[in-house]
Amino acid sequence: MEIKRGNSTFHICKTRVYNINKIGINNNFLQNLPEYFNNHGETIFRARNEIKVIDLNGHKINVKKYCIPPIINRVLYSVGIRTPKCKSAFLNASKILMAGFETPKPYAYIIERRNGLIRHSYLVSEQLENVNQIRRGKGFNLIKEFANYTALLHEKGLNPIDYTPGNILFRKENGKYRFFLIDVNRFKFKNKPLNIDQVPYNLYTTVHSRRKLNYFVSCYANYRAMNVKYLVGKTFFLRYVREMYSKFKRILKKLPGADKLIGKPIGNVYKKD
Repeated sequence: MEIKRGNSTFHICKTRVYNINKIGINNNFLQNLPEYFNNHGETIFRARNEIKVIDLNGHKINVKKYCIPPIINRVLYSVGIRTPKCKSAFLNASKILMAGFETPKPYAYIIERRNGLIRHSYLVSEQLENVNQIRRGKGFNLIKEFANYTALLHEKGLNPIDYTPGNILFRKENGKYRFFLIDVNRFKFKNKPLNIDQVPYNLYTTVHSRRKLNYFVSCYANYRAMNVKYLVGKTFFLRYVREMYSKFKRILKKLPGADKLIGKPIGNVYKKD
């Protein structure tokens, strides 16, 4: 469905799996969401993108507003070379759920275009309650369960690219942990398990503490009967390489004009908390 508002065209796509009309996500709501978002809801995150929780008839939903991308990405998204983040997140969430893992149910996405170029976009999804980010968890038992969960993901061929402590939520129920993946726009699905040379690229970003990361990787290796020493060594090597790359990128971003090409996207840019 497409609608025209001023100089912008909005492409709207909604799920056929869930009865979203029941909770108030109907065509009228989606058509007016860009304006509605600016004046309603509780902001729970705001940096490059903004996330709000909106109450609809007693049902809480999660709406993520993606900022206008840097010019190069705008062109790539607009001509179809790359898939817009909101659409990728919507499609990937559906695949994750079908694979038997948990992530917020995807309800709809909206893409705004002006003069053929993508501007803001929106993802509407389920709002999870009573969950915490994995980085806020405590105890080595949680780390072990998280490592086992990660091993199950990889055995099923699921490869989350942004597998960071802020993108994994957990909830403890009846003495057991449940894990939820969020921010899943960058995700790979393979038809076979990830091998010992592939998984370190996913592991080194999971835990900040070196001691806890060592324990996490060791638990993972034991669960999948992999060589612990090799896996720990490669994971920490990749972590070191990433740290060096991040330092280089910070220097690069200080160059004149770099922000327009590789830096912060246009509009809706806020300082991180």
